[in-house]
Amino acid sequence: MSSTEQALKVLKLFLTEMNKWESYWYEVQYENPEVDYTEELKKEIDAIYEKYVTVRERKLGKQVALSTRYPSTFTPDGEIISCELSANNKKIVIEVYQKFDTGVRYQYRYTLIFKNNEWRVDRREMFLFSENKWIKDTL
Repeated sequence: MSSTEQALKVLKLFLTEMNKWESYWYEVQYENPEVDYTEELKKEIDAIYEKYVTVRERKLGKQVALSTRYPSTFTPDGEIISCELSANNKKIVIEVYQKFDTGVRYQYRYTLIFKNNEWRVDRREMFLFSENKWIKDTL
């Protein structure tokens, strides 16, 4: 399996697990708004990040805010637009496009890093169609 295929596999697994996590907890919290699920949310997302995400301090994002939304922006079935592997095979940038039935569309750019013989998701950027530019987004 090539480096690009390995990175794509890791990204898809990460997006799949995040999609399941976010969709499940969105529904649970919507049905039971008076219940505090902080411990359960944190435990599950920490396990996902431990498997797929680079280890570094993140002051923002799902792991910190424990926020959920529907539909999830973590879409494993999104269309892969491009993959750009660095010359040293240690970094890859993957662009993913998703259009929902509602007409809402997202385009994300994920950067994965190869370290200790494994690919890890490091960051996510979102394309602002209205301004035709990429901005930092939280994982």
